Amino acid sequence: MKISEASDLSGKILAKLGFRLEEVELITQNLIEAELVEKKTHGLVRLISIASLVVAGKITVNDQDIALISEHKAALHFDGKYKPGFYAIYKSLEKALSKVKETGILAVGIKDLAYASGYIGDYARLATEQNLIFVGFHNSPGHLIPFGSSKDLWGTNPITIGVPAYGAPVILDMASSKSTFGNLLVAKNEGKILAEGVAVAKNGEPTTDPNEAMLGGLLPIAGHKGSGLAFIVELLAGGLSNSRVGKAVEGGWGSFYLLIDPTLFRNIEDFKNDVQKAIDELKNAPKAHGVKEIFFPGEQSFLNRQKNLATDQIEVSEKLLFELKKLF
Repeated sequence: MKISEASDLSGKILAKLGFRLEEVELITQNLIEAELVEKKTHGLVRLISIASLVVAGKITVNDQDIALISEHKAALHFDGKYKPGFYAIYKSLEKALSKVKETGILAVGIKDLAYASGYIGDYARLATEQNLIFVGFHNSPGHLIPFGSSKDLWGTNPITIGVPAYGAPVILDMASSKSTFGNLLVAKNEGKILAEGVAVAKNGEPTTDPNEAMLGGLLPIAGHKGSGLAFIVELLAGGLSNSRVGKAVEGGWGSFYLLIDPTLFRNIEDFKNDVQKAIDELKNAPKAHGVKEIFFPGEQSFLNRQKNLATDQIEVSEKLLFELKKLF
């Protein structure tokens, strides 16, 4: 499917759901960016969930916009007004990318987002294109079960770090869980099973069935370490922004991110030279058996994006297309 066709499809669905034009454009932008880097878990499949949440009244669809609660020399705090995270974070970035030029370091909190924060790697990409470092924490629905527990308390709670470079930026965008909630959505929609060892059913037993996993939960990466990471994200994204924290504090979902100008510490070219040296060292390191190429964080996404932009195509399965067309 041509990129423009996929964008039009998303736009029609979102417009029918009642979103304002700017919301339609920014939500679609994030979904398409996810498709371009081939993160299907955060792409057009999300429209199905967005539609069901709008119908359930859990996503705000009205003329009200996000609001700036407070502004300090090096911090911004926004009220997301239960708008989708995709839209609210892009909107906050517009002001943040301008303001950070004054301070060099800027902290941004957004409270009460509805639904997920979207493909966070794209927010990091936009920051790196301005020669800024992005460090982001976002909590969301996702059914992560803390290490040692049998009940889901948190979302898949990703941490995202973007570092500018001469070519592809270095972008680490990882969930605290072994599988993202988006993987469940894709597997459910495509009638596929999950990998073993990533999810449990409601009774606590391991499952590869995405439907059972949605009633049960997802397991953290690296046991107690991934669980600890998810907890910290919950406290920063939720607690610091005055949003939901686990099941103990009610509210919408939260976002907290930092923008850092490397020139506070050194010349940008010198910094990027050292980033490139680190990339080259990794790429040229001795390879393990069976490994043809070593990739740095974000490199494969960057290459996928370039390829798909060049061909003006993204792959949309017939089953997903069928489900999406039922929405308008």
